[in-house]
Amino acid sequence: MPDKYALLNVLDKVGSAAVLINCRGKTIDCNMLARKIISDDVSETTPIDAELFTSRMISNALTEPFGTVELERPRSDQRLVFQAMDITAMGEAHRLLILIDLAVRTQVCAPALEKIFGLTAAEGRLAAELSRGIPLATIAQSRNVSIATLRSQLASIFGKTGTSRQPELVALLARVCQFSPMADVQR
Repeated sequence: MPDKYALLNVLDKVGSAAVLINCRGKTIDCNMLARKIISDDVSETTPIDAELFTSRMISNALTEPFGTVELERPRSDQRLVFQAMDITAMGEAHRLLILIDLAVRTQVCAPALEKIFGLTAAEGRLAAELSRGIPLATIAQSRNVSIATLRSQLASIFGKTGTSRQPELVALLARVCQFSPMADVQR
C-alpha cells in the first residue's frame, strides 16, 4: 500500500502533476506541480479544504479514465485534461488524477538527445527545435545555414532515432521527454 506523500513526491520528481481524490469525491491532496498548475495562489501550506475543482469535474473524474479539468477559478489561457487511475492509499480506494496542461510544451533537452540517440550537438539542437514546432526554414534563418544542411542533419537524425518522418520523430521525442521536470517546460 503506497504512502500518499511518497507517491505524490515521486510524481513531482518525474514531472507529473497529480491530485488524489477519495471515492466520495473529496480532494485529499495534490503534489506541488498540480498546485502550480491549479492556481498561482495555492501554496504548499494551503489546505485543500476549499475545493479547487467543479463538482461536475470531480464526479466525472470518479467514473471516467480521461476528461477535461474544470477549475473553480481557471486562468484564461488554461486548457487542462486529466488521466485517472484507481489506487489504494492509506488503506482505502482513491482515484489518482494526472493533470496535463495542454498550454505547456515540454522542452526537449538537446544534450539528453545527443546522449540517448548518439546525435551530434547540431543534430540534438535541431531535433529539440523541431519538437517545439519550429519550421526548418525558421531554424535555417536563425542559424544562418541552408535548408539543405538542415535536411542532411535531419536525415542523420532519422537514421539514429529509427524514424523516417518529422511527425514520427516529434512523437518519439515527446515520449522520451514525457517525464521531464517542470522546470524544463515553457508556455
